[in-house]
Amino acid sequence: MTIYVDPMDELTTIVHRIRTAPDPEIVLVVPPGNWALRNAINLKLLAKYAQDSQKQLAIKTSDPLVIMYAEANQIAVIGNGAEAEQENCGEAAADAGLDEAETGSFVEEAAAAKDDDDKSSGYRGRENRRGSSKKAGYERLFVVLLVLAAMLGLAYYHLPKAIIVVSPKLIDFSETIELPLAQLEGAELVAVQTTLTRRTPATGRKTVGITAARGVVTLINQSQSEVLVKKGSIVETGNGVKFQTASDVVVPAVQTQYFMDIPTGLIAGKAEVEIIAVEPGIRGNVAAGRINSIQGYNLEVRNLEPTTGGEDVVLQVAAEEDLERAKAMVSRDSAQELLESIKARLDGRVLLEDTFQSEIQWVNMSQAGEETSEVFASAVCLGKAFLIDTERIGEEVARALAAKVPEGFAIDPGTVELVEVRLAAGESEFRLRVQAQAVIKGIINPSELADQLAGKDAAEFQEVVAANPAIARIHIENGAADKLPALPRWLKVKIEEPVY
Repeated sequence: MTIYVDPMDELTTIVHRIRTAPDPEIVLVVPPGNWALRNAINLKLLAKYAQDSQKQLAIKTSDPLVIMYAEANQIAVIGNGAEAEQENCGEAAADAGLDEAETGSFVEEAAAAKDDDDKSSGYRGRENRRGSSKKAGYERLFVVLLVLAAMLGLAYYHLPKAIIVVSPKLIDFSETIELPLAQLEGAELVAVQTTLTRRTPATGRKTVGITAARGVVTLINQSQSEVLVKKGSIVETGNGVKFQTASDVVVPAVQTQYFMDIPTGLIAGKAEVEIIAVEPGIRGNVAAGRINSIQGYNLEVRNLEPTTGGEDVVLQVAAEEDLERAKAMVSRDSAQELLESIKARLDGRVLLEDTFQSEIQWVNMSQAGEETSEVFASAVCLGKAFLIDTERIGEEVARALAAKVPEGFAIDPGTVELVEVRLAAGESEFRLRVQAQAVIKGIINPSELADQLAGKDAAEFQEVVAANPAIARIHIENGAADKLPALPRWLKVKIEEPVY
């Protein structure tokens, strides 16, 4: 298996590719521009890693320094010298000013001459190449040292000369906030509707007369003229029980009484007439002598016998208490049913039962006094309540809480604790009142702090610290304590996370 090395590949990259290669025999093609394998230590490590990975490794390259180090570590080298020689010949022909055809001929002749020379004096050629390789290696080593020196100079310019460790200040923060519930994105007002009818036995009782009492009254006329009493005339008792006459009747005038043709006195005119109670029922059954007046006539009235025949029946009717009980049942059951209907829409949210409100619109019901064995009440019931998404509400509360944090500090989300969450009912809306506590941490910008501290002496250092309320502790971990470096890039500010 052949692995082509990129000029920029590091040793770790090359080793990883060798270890993960499925083939145990690997040819590593190394270009002249790769610096990782032009190091004796790296080649030694490469040989060890190949052996540990049980890989049979060979290197194909024209780089003499890589060849030398590979041979020194007993890594097989596949020579690529002919290609290198052709490249060198081509460069020499170009320097001599030959054209393309002449250059090709020159390269071929040089290659043929080289083959003859190799056949006749292979050992001497190898020695010469080895000497040239050493010289080129020294030159390249010198270049590497120059590059390293430049890199060290840049590192000295950019690497920090002082390390400052800073701990942010921690403050216990507590706040009570109120948020209009209807305006929160995590809260939804859900409305539902149902129609309910509830029934209850009628407990009212009503007495109703079914037959009217009858009797006979005597009408007494004390006047000198007879009196015609029309049918339907009203006679009554002292407590208001009324009767009406069943027929017309003429009551004679007062008559003179004679004894042996001698007047002995006056006799009042009398007439009897049947009467019927105006209202049916047993109330019309009155005792003898109770009927004592007649409406519209100057007559005396007497009932010598009691009136009889009046009968009553007791009816079951709707009482006011029955009606109120049926309405209360609708109110109770509708609230429960509406709440259950709202809970069916939770979908992972939480019902705020304190926000539940119901409204009842009565559509039909029994009437008080109505003859019935069962009283009913029907209504359309409306209910509404807030459902909240606790996660989204928490985010909104956190944002509202963060807005109240002093400048230069930020809430540590992991320390937020809702001490109390309750509803506050306003005149027209519900408000969510939240008492929260958290730890707020000072905000420290490393680059800005480095700008402030650069070039400061010990006294000025303390002044900068005192002017920054976000800092709890600060110390110089590495570097001179009397005066800091003048350039901010020479200061490294490390933020040390505080312990809660």
